[in-house]
Amino acid sequence: MKFEADKDILLKSVLIADSVISPKNVNTILGNCLFSIKDNSLVITGTDNEIAIKHKIDVISDSAFEFTINGKKLTQILKELPKGEIIVDVDDLYSVSIKSKSKDLKGNYKLIGTGRLEFPDIPSISGDNTIEFDQVVFKDMIRSESYAASTDTVKPAFNGLFFVSEKEGFITAVASDSRRLSMCVRQINEGVNIKDGIIVPLKTINEIQKLLSTGTSKFSIFGNQCFFKIGNTEIISRLVDGQFPNFKQVIPKDYSIKAVTGTKKLIESLRRIMVFTKEPSFKVVLTFANNILKIESKTAELGEAVEEIDIESNNTEKMVIGINSQYLLDAVKEIDSLSIVFGLTGQMSPVTVSPEDDDKATAVIMPIQIKSSEND
Repeated sequence: MKFEADKDILLKSVLIADSVISPKNVNTILGNCLFSIKDNSLVITGTDNEIAIKHKIDVISDSAFEFTINGKKLTQILKELPKGEIIVDVDDLYSVSIKSKSKDLKGNYKLIGTGRLEFPDIPSISGDNTIEFDQVVFKDMIRSESYAASTDTVKPAFNGLFFVSEKEGFITAVASDSRRLSMCVRQINEGVNIKDGIIVPLKTINEIQKLLSTGTSKFSIFGNQCFFKIGNTEIISRLVDGQFPNFKQVIPKDYSIKAVTGTKKLIESLRRIMVFTKEPSFKVVLTFANNILKIESKTAELGEAVEEIDIESNNTEKMVIGINSQYLLDAVKEIDSLSIVFGLTGQMSPVTVSPEDDDKATAVIMPIQIKSSEND
């Protein structure tokens, strides 16, 4: 049983499928990728039982067969082989021989594989209830929201992106770790219908983001699983089992102060001021007054820094707010706009940050209490 494939194409395919496999996996079969060869096509599958990736490439094969092999070891070998065609030969005991067809290399390398008997069955995306979406729009959507998702497993509902379609043809994406939130609404497809909402795990979102490029792709939901087909790759993932909080309650409806400032200037100022902050709060004090935003940090062990940048504001009275500068920087960095808008309602009320030219995207950050001496 053998097949021939281009080395670089095979290497890329194994890397895609193997990316979801944890090196700490104690289950040997789940530490391997499944290779399924049929009709001169090879499908490579990797899974951790929560998410699976299938990637399909063309090969030249002498028969239909299946086997599993350690993807990380295979990629180590493939990376060191010269460009061009390679031959993969699998014997009846699943010893996998890898050989380059290059005349400059005389060598043979064998990895111990297994049959597919214990490898879990992975469903494929069906043609029913699938929708197509623009990859560029979706990639921008998840890129601009996923930074706010939690990596803390104590609250599973926060460990992913929440998607809901409140209006036909539009989808809302929300991420939160309970201290900050990011939300945007985008037009995806007239067939979008996720009225109850779903939570896609952050690990799945990260894998999807790597694969998205241009053109259209497919998405569907079946039970507690979601399916994405991007080019020759399928991603099958379990959804997060949990109820996402009512995010609309967090976003203020009215603001006592709106202030507009340049995105680039704010990012540069924050990066300088953050040198004088300490983990985990990264606290800075923002003072909005007289079309000036003052950003300052004072730490006994490190020193202090103060900067002022111009803003356009409707406030007549000074407002002073403490905020996590890392959270603020994370939000502002994902804004593709020359200017950002601060929305303020009070010293201890949520702070919103939005692109000036996009009222369908908002980041919300909970403020930090500041001492009265910092408010002077």
